[in-house]
Amino acid sequence: MIKLFRNIRQNLLVEGKTVKYFKYAIGEIILVVIGILIALSINNWNENKKAKTTEIYVLKEVLSNLKEDGIILNEIIEHRQKAKSSIADMLNYLQTENISKDILEKDMLRFLTFERYFPINNAYEVLKSKGLQLSNNKLTTQISRYYDYEQKKINGSILDIENAILSILEDRSGIARFIESLTLNETITIMNYDDAHLKKEIYREIVPFKNNNIGTLNKLIVFYENNQSLRNAIEKELKLLDK
Repeated sequence: MIKLFRNIRQNLLVEGKTVKYFKYAIGEIILVVIGILIALSINNWNENKKAKTTEIYVLKEVLSNLKEDGIILNEIIEHRQKAKSSIADMLNYLQTENISKDILEKDMLRFLTFERYFPINNAYEVLKSKGLQLSNNKLTTQISRYYDYEQKKINGSILDIENAILSILEDRSGIARFIESLTLNETITIMNYDDAHLKKEIYREIVPFKNNNIGTLNKLIVFYENNQSLRNAIEKELKLLDK
């Protein structure tokens, strides 16, 4: 094609048709420019299509991770709610003379149960490696806040519960001396369950722990709601991208 254009220009010059030569040259330049613009447009379209495909894939993976995270959070919330109920029950019946060993052991196990939070962040790490490049800036901020701030904050609250319980169990002069056997989060056997000193020790520990547990539970509920809100936002964005 280029050789053909060159031959036409040379023939026009040989024939002395200078004006026609310049017109033809300008026309040729215009055609070349149009060709470049078309090529650039096609390239941009391909790049945008690739970026969109990647964005959809990453958002779907983030959404999947959030759903898994939601299941984990829901289980932790259930445990904290059981602990809250058992603490309230113990505060009532510890004041009475007769205590049921089975009930005390059930409530003590719930009280001394703690959870470890291992969030699923694989997709977010992929997104970060790509520079958090999403077409929706507001959604980018929402995702980043969830993982880099809110998730770390709730993990700290969950860890506070674990540390408080381990501190109680490690104090051999307190409740621990009445525990015959303990499989964390599974079974517990209490010795001298009706001992006045045990009642006193339990009461001394659960009064301050009650507020710690309720505070963490409330934070977990808010964080779980944030999880659901972010999932809804991503699902909405995916519908727009799929159009």
